[in-house]
Amino acid sequence: MRCEAFLEVLKYLYFTRPYNTMKLGLFRIENLLSRMGNPHSGVKYFHVTGSNGKGSVTTFLEYLTYYHGHSVTGFYSPHLSTILERFHYNTRYISQDEFVEAALEVKKHAEEMDKLGEEFTPSFFEYMTAMYFYITKKSRAEYGSVEVGLGGRFDSTNVIIPEVSVICTVSLEHTNVLGNTVEQIAFEKAGIIKEQKPVVVGAMPDSALEVIKQVAREKNSMVYEYGKDFYVEPVQFSFNANVYNYYGSTTIKNIKVKLNGKHQLYNVGLALKTFELVEKIDEDGVKRAFEEAFIPGRFEMVNDIVLDGSHNPQAAEKFAENLDLYFPEKRKAAVFGIVDDKDKEGVLKVIGPKFDTLIITRPPSKRAEKVAETYEIAKKYCKNVLFERDYIKAVELLKTTEAEVKFVTGSFYLVGYVRDYLLNGKIGEELMIGGA
Repeated sequence: MRCEAFLEVLKYLYFTRPYNTMKLGLFRIENLLSRMGNPHSGVKYFHVTGSNGKGSVTTFLEYLTYYHGHSVTGFYSPHLSTILERFHYNTRYISQDEFVEAALEVKKHAEEMDKLGEEFTPSFFEYMTAMYFYITKKSRAEYGSVEVGLGGRFDSTNVIIPEVSVICTVSLEHTNVLGNTVEQIAFEKAGIIKEQKPVVVGAMPDSALEVIKQVAREKNSMVYEYGKDFYVEPVQFSFNANVYNYYGSTTIKNIKVKLNGKHQLYNVGLALKTFELVEKIDEDGVKRAFEEAFIPGRFEMVNDIVLDGSHNPQAAEKFAENLDLYFPEKRKAAVFGIVDDKDKEGVLKVIGPKFDTLIITRPPSKRAEKVAETYEIAKKYCKNVLFERDYIKAVELLKTTEAEVKFVTGSFYLVGYVRDYLLNGKIGEELMIGGA
């Protein structure tokens, strides 16, 4: 019965709300939260944006807060295998019951707004945001660690007054919405900076940094820059057991970090600097937080298969870098699938030569029909390329290869479904609702 109610709510959200429809502006979320009694008030927040890294930094801040003895919620997007990944309380996903309760609470108020016309109808993400604030208020959490959905200035999370704002990186992304230059995108992300609240910034182009500094000056906000006010040095890169030293207001050495990749070096620094602006750092708490912090499907090993996304050339570069870093001399095979509107050539050019065998498959998405095209491109960049349209059969084929390390990569749709299959032996009803 519990699962049925959860699935019914999911159907309502996916098919009644404008799912995958972007609605910028804050007036809908402000109206919705006002009707709910402003559940976002009275909580200390960390607010994190960036072209890359924001999910990791938000995660690190949640774990740091929890392991320093505070109750904390986390808000993330998108999700991989279950919508519950979006909502954390004290580093754990909320339950289906809690999800249903929050969704039904928001529904009452959202449907009143629907009557005002399409312009006032809360979007899927605005609905999720309102649910997060309801969950945070209901749990009486002291802190919230909040990842921006898109941009910053008009993102529905931008109704909070955070203790610290974080801007991880700025690069060209979502140019149809955020602008065509890094300066324009930096301005949108700088929209989360609040009056007299500090902002912590990562490595980025000078022109983007200058835009952020200008907004900070206007808001009387202190700026803390990676490489100038704090930095991190790597001690060891080892799969699931990377080690870093942090130098900021405090120095902490030999921090073991489960999350993989050289880029985590910046994310570790951003999270620690942000946290030490509001809390006295406890070394044991820091070490426990980073050793436990986890994000599904990010260079994660599940049942002897490493899962990671490489859905665009930038992600492919990081993925390839990690292959060289963690498995340099190993024979490698991968299942690869990508949706049709992505830069297939740009991705396969980078990752194809890294594998002894590539198995091309179709991600479970309506946007992935030209699998034969992917197969032809792959053959240009890898010597041994196989084709298996059914992604479950492709995974089973991968298991039979003689590779020492096996991967599933490409679209996050593919990674999410395969992760569910590897953990549960089947694709769950929740994923099937979304429709492949």
